[in-house]
Amino acid sequence: MSVGFRLFSVGLLAALTGCDHAQDTAQLQVFLQAAPAGSTTAPPPIPRVDTARVVAYEAAGLRSPFQAQFDGRAGSWQLSLLTAEELDNDRPRHFLEGLELGQFEMVGTFSNDQETNALLRANGLVHRLKVGDYLGRNNGQIVSIHPAYVEVFEVISDGQDGWLERSLSIPLKQQS
Repeated sequence: MSVGFRLFSVGLLAALTGCDHAQDTAQLQVFLQAAPAGSTTAPPPIPRVDTARVVAYEAAGLRSPFQAQFDGRAGSWQLSLLTAEELDNDRPRHFLEGLELGQFEMVGTFSNDQETNALLRANGLVHRLKVGDYLGRNNGQIVSIHPAYVEVFEVISDGQDGWLERSLSIPLKQQS
C-alpha cells in the first residue's frame, strides 16, 4: 500500500468516528413519541403573496440630480434648424469645452471701449470670455453678456442626423 492511501484511510476513519448521530436520533425519537400515533397534521398553508404594484416612472424628463441646477433661466432642448455644415466642428477645441456648463459661475464683467468680457469661474480659476467664445461640452457658445448674466447657446446631436438646441443663462453669483 502506498503512503498516500494509508493517510487517506486514517483520515477517513478519523472523520467517521467524529460523526456520532446518537444525540440527533435521540431528539428525533423523543419528538416522534410525543406526536399522537396515526395523526396526520397538515403543514400550515403557504401565505398568499400579493403581486407588486406597477408604478410608471414619471421622472424621465426631470433634471439629473448629478448636474448643477440653474436659476430658472435654463431653456429646454428643442429641435434646431442648423445643419452639420453650419457647425464648426473642425475648429480647435478650447480647454473650457471639456467642462460641464453647471461648473461655471459668473463672478463679474470686464469692459473697455471695444468689448465687454464675462468673468466666469470654473474649477477654482477665473476665465475672461467674450461673445463668440465656446464653453461646455455641448458646443456651448456665448451669445450675449449682461451685467447680471451670460447667455449661452448650446447645440447637440439628436442621434438621428439632426440637432437639438437650447439657450440658457449663467447668473451672476451674488456675494454673501
